[in-house]
Amino acid sequence: MEATREELIKRLKDTQMEVERLLFSIKQNSTQGRDYFVVAGDKLADQLFDLHTKKEVKINSLRSKSRDLINKKDKFFKDYAAFCADPRGFFEKSEADAAKVEKRGGARKGAGRKSLGIKKSVTITLPQERWDEIDSLIKNGKFKSYPDYFRHLDSQD
Repeated sequence: MEATREELIKRLKDTQMEVERLLFSIKQNSTQGRDYFVVAGDKLADQLFDLHTKKEVKINSLRSKSRDLINKKDKFFKDYAAFCADPRGFFEKSEADAAKVEKRGGARKGAGRKSLGIKKSVTITLPQERWDEIDSLIKNGKFKSYPDYFRHLDSQD
């Protein structure tokens, strides 16, 4: 059975209260991880409050957003438990995860498709019949594309 809007809002209020209680506890007890969890907790509490105050949100959107925020809350609690168990290890793992992300993507020497030459844009005016011939050659597989056709013409010189 699907939850009604009122039940979802009540769950959001309860989740918001849990996050705020945990946030208060973090502010009281944590030293090394205080800044990390204060920012994460404040952000999560703000998102929950924003979602709770939006009256025009459709029920499907509310379900989706509440599920996302509840998952964030669960990750928040899990991270806090990991921090309490091993603060140094928690931050070392966080830094290692951040370093992995930073190494992905971006320009790398030798990566990408090799150039066939220098690129210049050209506009060619031909009669429609000639364009139809070229299109049929491409369609029949003799050439891959217009550039392939014109490179073939150039190589015949």
